[in-house]
Amino acid sequence: MSRFLDARRETLPPVVTDLAEQLAEAGYKVTGPRLAVLKAASAHAGAFSVQAIEQWLIARGESPGIASIFRTVRLLCDLQLLQRIHGLDDCHRYSLGAAHGHHLVCTRCGAMERFDNCGVQTLVQQLEQRTGFRISTHLVELFGLCPRCNAATAA
Repeated sequence: MSRFLDARRETLPPVVTDLAEQLAEAGYKVTGPRLAVLKAASAHAGAFSVQAIEQWLIARGESPGIASIFRTVRLLCDLQLLQRIHGLDDCHRYSLGAAHGHHLVCTRCGAMERFDNCGVQTLVQQLEQRTGFRISTHLVELFGLCPRCNAATAA
């Protein structure tokens, strides 16, 4: 599959190996910068920004540079290995995983909780019938305070 990956397989967490294998199966080279981004992404619980990935990699002396990180994140989103989450602050965040899902995002601390079954399928069908659009996808991202930040505000 990938000699580069095979040479490093023993030193990588299983989730990084799995993601790198999916990258190779899709026909892309597994490179040092791509592995670095995969390691950083898998180290973050929940959502993260490109800047958080860069800082994590800089702290470990592994940063390939912000342009390479952006290119890799875009590729991983295109391959549905990462899911892009839209933010209120004009800064996208990302999370591992590709399945159709939606997010609750804390506007104070950035905590994210994923949920399925957003309940808009009936609305989508009604809109298709009424407008003639063929709707292929949708996003539901809700913003507010997580329980921890809400409790801190009330205290």
